[in-house]
Amino acid sequence: MSEYKGIDVSHWQGDIDWGKVRGDGVTFAILKAGGSDAGRYRDKSFERNYQSAKANGIKVGCYYFNGAGCTSAEAGVSDAQHFLSLISGKVFEYPCYSDLEAPTSATRQGNTEAVISFCETVKNAGYKTGIYASDISGFKDRLDLSRLGAYDKWVARYGSTPKYVPEYQVWQFSSSGAVKGINGRVDMDISYFDYGNAPTPEPSYFYWGVDFSPVFNPDFYADKYEDLRNAFGYDHNALWTHFITYGMYEFRQASAEFNPTVYYTNYEDLRKAYGDNKPLYYWHYCYFGKAEGRSGS
Repeated sequence: MSEYKGIDVSHWQGDIDWGKVRGDGVTFAILKAGGSDAGRYRDKSFERNYQSAKANGIKVGCYYFNGAGCTSAEAGVSDAQHFLSLISGKVFEYPCYSDLEAPTSATRQGNTEAVISFCETVKNAGYKTGIYASDISGFKDRLDLSRLGAYDKWVARYGSTPKYVPEYQVWQFSSSGAVKGINGRVDMDISYFDYGNAPTPEPSYFYWGVDFSPVFNPDFYADKYEDLRNAFGYDHNALWTHFITYGMYEFRQASAEFNPTVYYTNYEDLRKAYGDNKPLYYWHYCYFGKAEGRSGS
C-alpha cells in the first residue's frame, strides 16, 4: 500500500515557507478554509496557504470547522454554502472536508444528518468531499458511522492506527509533528490514496434534493453575465458555486428555460407563499412548476 506524507494547517502555523515544506517530503496539505464555531469566518491564512502550496507543487485539500450548532440537515447545508463561498474558483486534489468536533455526542443523530447534508451539498457543487473526526470521540461517539459509508474518511488517532473506523483514506497520526518551513508543531497525516490522480467529478446540479438543471446552465450563466465570465471564465464548478451561494439570492437568470423575475411576476400564489425568499422560486419551478405546466420564462 502506497503512503503519502501530508500535513494539515491553519493560521495557527503562522507564515509557512512552503518551499521548505515541499523539500521536507510533504506531498499534500489540507488547509483550513474557515468555520462556524466563532461566527462565520474565513481562516486568515487560507488564501496565502492555498496559493503558496500550489506554487510549490503540493497537492491540496481543505476543511471547514463546523460549529456547535451544526446538528441538523439544515445547519449542514447552511455551513456547506458558506464553505463553498470560501473555496469558490479553487481547484483541490484532495477532498473538501467537514470537520465535526464541536457538536456533542448528545446530538449524535443530528450531527450525522448535518455531515451528510454538508457533504452532499459540497459534492453536488463538483468537489470531492469527506469527513474529518477522531476515531472514537468523533466517528464512534458523535456520529453514526453506519450511515456514512458513501463518504471518504480522514481519521485522527494518535499512538496507533484507527481501530473503530475500518476503512479510511487519510490518517492524522500526530498533532506535534515537526516540518521544515513551519515554526512550531503541526498536525501530521498519511494518505493511503493518491487523490492527485483521481478525477474531479462534474457537478450534478442537485440542490435541496432537487435537480436544478432546469434553472441552471453554466454556459448560459457565463454568457449572460460579464462579471461572472471575468471572474470564473467557463469553469462549471465555480459558476455553480456562485449560483447557489449568491446568484439565486440576487435573482439572476441562469438558464434560457427559467427567468426568476418573470416567474415571480406571473404567479400571485407563489408571491403570497414565498414573499421575498428568492431561492424558493427556483426550487418551486424544479420541484412543482414544470410538472404543473407553469411557464418559467
